[in-house]
Amino acid sequence: MPSVVDGCCGDKNIVDSFANVFQSVCVSNNINKHADLRGKFFQMYTDYAVNCKANVSVKLVDKCISGIKRGKAAGLDGLIIEHILYSLPVLVVHLSVLFNILLAYGVVPDAFGHGVIIPLIKNADSDKTKSNNYRGITLSPIFSKLFESVLIDLFGSHLCSGKLQFGFKSQSSCSHAIFTLRTVIDHYVRNCAMVTVCALDISKAFDRVDHFALMRRLIERQLPRNFISVLLDWFRKCYACVRWGGVYSHFFLS
Repeated sequence: MPSVVDGCCGDKNIVDSFANVFQSVCVSNNINKHADLRGKFFQMYTDYAVNCKANVSVKLVDKCISGIKRGKAAGLDGLIIEHILYSLPVLVVHLSVLFNILLAYGVVPDAFGHGVIIPLIKNADSDKTKSNNYRGITLSPIFSKLFESVLIDLFGSHLCSGKLQFGFKSQSSCSHAIFTLRTVIDHYVRNCAMVTVCALDISKAFDRVDHFALMRRLIERQLPRNFISVLLDWFRKCYACVRWGGVYSHFFLS
């Protein structure tokens, strides 16, 4: 860990500097567009009546517990998946009851939205004293991760994307996208055709996606209202702080 980042010295000053950087990208690109998307979403959401009585069974919770990767760092609550794995079996029953209540009422506990961001070096050969050479990874509470896994199991079939979408998908990665690109280029080159490639890299695109634009897509796909309500409440409660050298920053909306 460098002793200076963006000209700031000391862990407290560095962690606050990182917090300001991460906070600055958690805003919409256009305030007016954000307000327009928000208004259109609530116009659709107010009269939206599609619902379902999905049941979060004990078997489903147990399956999702088994599917979470081991050996991961703890969130702010200090709990990891191993605490659940090696607890009494009755905990799975209580979690099933809790998750059914959350889904029925379309809410999540405030703590589900509290995360801690750890800055990680992007390129070890680049300047480690510049914040733009770091990416943030957020550690979330383990129970929120488990609930997220349950929701994906229940409603994942409604959240499919196109075959040419490689990122943020199970069993898919950048290597698949690169292979597809190379295959297409090789095909045209072998046939003596000219190939022109254009690449567009949008800075912080994933961080700046408007949540209300995503919510509208969920309504258009006819996902249940209570599922959308859960996500809407969850996004409202998403706050994070940054940890650096054992020091924590202030919380900000993320």
